[in-house]
Amino acid sequence: MSSETPLDTGIPQGSSISCLIFALYVGDAEMWVDQSLVVAYADDTMLLIEADSLDDLKAKIKTEGERLLRFFASNQMVANASKTGLLVFRPTRQAQCPPLSVNLAGEDITEVFEEKILGLIVNNELKWNGHVSKLQNECHYHLYVLRRLRHILTNAQLTTIAEGIIMSRLRYCLPVFGSEFVRLRDTDIRSSVINNLQKIQNDMLRIITSKQRRDHERIADMLADTKMLSINQLAAYSILLETWRAKTSAIPHLSSLLTYGRSDERTLRSDTTKNASASSCEPFAMCAAQLWNLTSERFKDTKSIIVAKKEARTTAAQLPQL
Repeated sequence: MSSETPLDTGIPQGSSISCLIFALYVGDAEMWVDQSLVVAYADDTMLLIEADSLDDLKAKIKTEGERLLRFFASNQMVANASKTGLLVFRPTRQAQCPPLSVNLAGEDITEVFEEKILGLIVNNELKWNGHVSKLQNECHYHLYVLRRLRHILTNAQLTTIAEGIIMSRLRYCLPVFGSEFVRLRDTDIRSSVINNLQKIQNDMLRIITSKQRRDHERIADMLADTKMLSINQLAAYSILLETWRAKTSAIPHLSSLLTYGRSDERTLRSDTTKNASASSCEPFAMCAAQLWNLTSERFKDTKSIIVAKKEARTTAAQLPQL
């Protein structure tokens, strides 16, 4: 065993309240910046900065970055500048500009095409091919593991394992990158993003139900046997729950993406103050508004997460599977 060491600064890793204390400790980081928005989850911290030109953006990045580094230093925390990424969302006409580079704490931080943020790969064009490719590579390995287990485990056991090693990956951040691709009607255009993820789920379903491609088993039947939602339905279900949580708990920003009721004083027989409309032309908000208006009154009124999940699943199950 190692020798004991006095802990003058920080908190022990693994204690029951370490996460809470750390969140309180870094919670005032936004008070140290002036022209940016601090977005943080545990020890992952991001600065969101807007500017009218690249020169202005570079100056703001340097100024705000140094302020945030001073915050960490004043609280005896170390920010690793060499692990800091820089992602720039540019107008289309500036797409061919050379990469932006900023020096912070003696480290040159150069703009990259894509960056992993809490496990989600985001690129500077807000396209999700990189993240989907990552998911496919990860899930293909886990499909191989599941395929080897099917000879010794029951379908119920395989379903439980598949939920943990495959479906959990497909569900992660699905409302973020899947909202613009959700199909509400059979006439809606299919997306390669959803289709590629659906192919993974299809292979998983065949393993669980002991089917082969040559059996031509319908996906709808396998989903019914396993009591699962398709990827399209799962995206809608996740968006509905996030919207319900945002409205019920008044979560900043998310709760302001939708507005409810009419914008004028007229009252029509078909009106309802519980209907929603998007407050901005943003994919998540527009999809969430359409889905919200498809749900039951019970879903809109409930304060119970159990009821909300049940009603959201019922609504999602009525959408196209593929």
